[in-house]
Amino acid sequence: MAMLSLSQLFFDFTASPKRAPIRSLREFAPAPEPKREVEQIGVRDDELESQARAWLEQLGMPGAKALLKVEWNSRLRSTAGYAHYPHWRIELNPRLRDFEGQVERTLKHELAHLIAYHRSGRRIEPHGAEWRQACTDLGIPGERARHTLPLPRKEVHRKLVYACPSCQQVARRVKKFRKPVACKKCCDQHAGGVFDERFKYRLVSKQG
Repeated sequence: MAMLSLSQLFFDFTASPKRAPIRSLREFAPAPEPKREVEQIGVRDDELESQARAWLEQLGMPGAKALLKVEWNSRLRSTAGYAHYPHWRIELNPRLRDFEGQVERTLKHELAHLIAYHRSGRRIEPHGAEWRQACTDLGIPGERARHTLPLPRKEVHRKLVYACPSCQQVARRVKKFRKPVACKKCCDQHAGGVFDERFKYRLVSKQG
């Protein structure tokens, strides 16, 4: 193949390079960031507080009414709500507002926990007879222990199994009891409703 000498080469420096026309400066603008959910933690809701306090007033609990706080907490994911006793504080998942009627229902569900603990003490099953009675008093008889809303769900495995040495009632836990806890049923029947070492829950199994 013959090589061309430098004198045989021709360079046209007059021709302008072809450039694509710039339609808009927006072409160079960075892509907008996706909208982030505004975090709501400890944001009190005066309207819901007023409603819940009215329910407590109807149930003859004016002292509890003065203590109650209702807050939104966007850090709740699979949990619809959470009740803090004895602080009388209820936290609600902001996603509840996407489901008709679930804000009020969850508020009553959590308020029932506070009422049950106030009436019977902390040594009760979270969704036991005392809680169910409180639900009935608040107008939601037959309330389920767990919601069925399509919220992001995290499976919780209660691997620790405790049992009462007297009646063999079982209590499943995620974490160990921080302090001795006794079977309320047996304490009520045989110890006048006070803690009795004979009915203290014993760890009988650690699954998984």
